[in-house]
Amino acid sequence: MTLADRRERARLHSEAWRRAHGVGPRKPAQKPWLALGVSRSTYYRRKAKARRDAALAFETSCRREVLSRAEAFTRQLQRELAEAGRLHKIVQGIIGELRI
Repeated sequence: MTLADRRERARLHSEAWRRAHGVGPRKPAQKPWLALGVSRSTYYRRKAKARRDAALAFETSCRREVLSRAEAFTRQLQRELAEAGRLHKIVQGIIGELRI
């Protein structure tokens, strides 16, 4: 048996073992940078930049939402404090009338 025959037999045995253990066939390598007409490093650099930009946009959006909720909470507290102040004046007036 030649070296090439042994290699082919080992390859087939390995493939049969993978199929028996549920390992599917490998997908062919995809090279999306070729479709865009750029180098591989440029493709991954742009992809990383897009990922960073998306994360920054999400973070900015979250910050805006948190600030918006904080401002709404502050306005609600101010309304409640104004109401508490108004009620305090009414109670002080009642207490003042009772002292007389």
